[in-house]
Amino acid sequence: MSCRITSVIQENVVTVNQYRTVSEAVEIMVARGSGSLVVMEGSTVVGYFSERDLLVRVVGKQKDPMTTPIHEVMTRNLVQIAHDASCKESLNRMREHRIRHLLAFDGPRFMGVVSMRDIAAMMARSTSHADLTVNLVGGLVLLVVLGVIGFLIYLVPEMVGFARRVTP
Repeated sequence: MSCRITSVIQENVVTVNQYRTVSEAVEIMVARGSGSLVVMEGSTVVGYFSERDLLVRVVGKQKDPMTTPIHEVMTRNLVQIAHDASCKESLNRMREHRIRHLLAFDGPRFMGVVSMRDIAAMMARSTSHADLTVNLVGGLVLLVVLGVIGFLIYLVPEMVGFARRVTP
C-alpha cells in the first residue's frame, strides 16, 4: 500500500484574518506554539504567514509589525495539494517549491496543512513496520534452516552405521 497524506493533514490549523496586524498574528503564533498561520478572508484561504515571512518581509524590510497588516507580507502564491495525494508527490512538490508545508484541499474545500516533518515521521513508522516484518520472516526461515541442519547432524551417525552395514 502506498503512503497517503490523508492521515497527517493537520485539520485544526491556526488561522488569522488578513486585516490583522503582524504583531497580532505573532501573538497568536506564540500563544498556540505555531510557526505559521493560514490567512483567511471569511471562510476563504487567501494566504499563508510563516516565521520566514516575518523575518524576510517584515524584519528584513524594516516594516512596523504594530501597523503592518498580514495581507501585505503574507505568502500569496499558495502551493496546494489534494487531500489524498501520495507522500512522494507531496514531498516532490515541497522540494520543487522549497517549502516545508502544503495546503491540502478536497476540491475547493480547505482541509488543513501537511508538513514535511509529519510525512517523514509517517514514512519512518511504516518503514520500521516493514523492517520488523522482514526481520521476523527472516528469523523464522533461519530457525527452520538451523533445525534441518541440526536434524541432519543428528542423523549422520545413524547414516554412517547404515552405510557400513550395507557395504560389503
